[in-house]
Amino acid sequence: MFEYLFQATIVFSVLYILYRLVFSKLTFHVINRGVLLAILLLSIGIPLLTSITPPMMYSIREIPQLFEQISAISTIPTVTPRDQHLKPTSFDYMVLVYSIYFLGVGICLLRFFMSMYRLLCIKKLATSIKRDDQVLYEAPVTDIFSYFHWIFIPKKMTYDPLILIHEKAHSKLWHTVDILLVEMYITFFWWNPLVYLYRKSLKSIHEYQADQYVLREQIKTSDYLQLIAQSLEIKRPNQLYNYFNTPILKKRIHMMTRKTSHYSSKLTYFLIVPLCALCFIAFTKPITEHPILEDVVKIIEHTEITPTFAFPIEGSSTQQITAFFNADIKDPTTKKTKLHTGIDIKAAIGTPIVATANGKVTLAKNQDAWGNLIKIQHLNNYETWYAHLKAFTVSTGQSVKKGDVIGYVGMTGKSSGPHLHYELKYHKKSINPLKYLEK
Repeated sequence: MFEYLFQATIVFSVLYILYRLVFSKLTFHVINRGVLLAILLLSIGIPLLTSITPPMMYSIREIPQLFEQISAISTIPTVTPRDQHLKPTSFDYMVLVYSIYFLGVGICLLRFFMSMYRLLCIKKLATSIKRDDQVLYEAPVTDIFSYFHWIFIPKKMTYDPLILIHEKAHSKLWHTVDILLVEMYITFFWWNPLVYLYRKSLKSIHEYQADQYVLREQIKTSDYLQLIAQSLEIKRPNQLYNYFNTPILKKRIHMMTRKTSHYSSKLTYFLIVPLCALCFIAFTKPITEHPILEDVVKIIEHTEITPTFAFPIEGSSTQQITAFFNADIKDPTTKKTKLHTGIDIKAAIGTPIVATANGKVTLAKNQDAWGNLIKIQHLNNYETWYAHLKAFTVSTGQSVKKGDVIGYVGMTGKSSGPHLHYELKYHKKSINPLKYLEK
């Protein structure tokens, strides 16, 4: 998840910086509004496209990982199970990161719904009146603002008709939809400081568009500028509403009095295309094919790697083996001689038994003569059996690592004394485990 959020943040930041450096100086407010909204969609969409599009043809194929117990890495010193118990548990920093992230999301959502609740309360207390073919809502507010088609005015307040035209423009141009989209985006990308500058840029465009709308109504620019100059800035504006008295009055005056950008300046908007392409390429994971690498892969895939396994009883050794593989042993119940398919290791009841290699538990239950039996499936069709256990510490389907305690020595099933019967199988056939034990 965080990889996607990071990629989306990079795309958003790159495109928004381009907007601030180049496009924000142009007077094409309709196009600039479209560009700002497109930045949101592109930052969300480009990382998604890189994950669903086919891989590029010129990429590097990864050589598959060999069996975990190859001799090259078997020389690396391993931590014994006893050392593992003494090692302090490391702190999982990702839990902290997730907690901080979702806490921020929760705070943003709470603030959003609180703003919506306050708006509904204002609407409930408001009185609707009709002036100049426009429905207005007189409410206990200090400033005129609009939200969708609702225009709120303070009770018993005299206002200039130009302000009403300005708020009508916000309503007609559906600026509230833009603001809601931005607030939802900020909710999930709240840690990026650029999203708050982005919100100001978008609200500035809204004001520029509304100002253009007013001036098209055959209003003198000087009269409108005088009205703006007399307006007081709002001290604590609500980010969900559109105000006439915004904190960017100087920018609005500057934008209305500056010369209109030349038509050819629209060509600069094509700069977005190569930037989007670069972001797309940067996040696409390549997969190349090379004939030499292909041959190496085939050789590795068909090479048998001789694995090694740890001793199954913690703190014990081969000196404690009482019955070897392929030896003739007597059944403790029937007294009949049979071929031994594993090794027997004597130990005191309750001695920890460990997984001899990484794998997945396929069985952990009582199996009559075997007593409490654990079966673990390993890579390359190897399987280990642990019989006559006193108790289990694992369950069927659980993944285990080499050295993990999986149970304790016992004498369940057909057993004449406390010991572990340990078997190693390859392709379901029993093999001598002593040949594979670590030296």
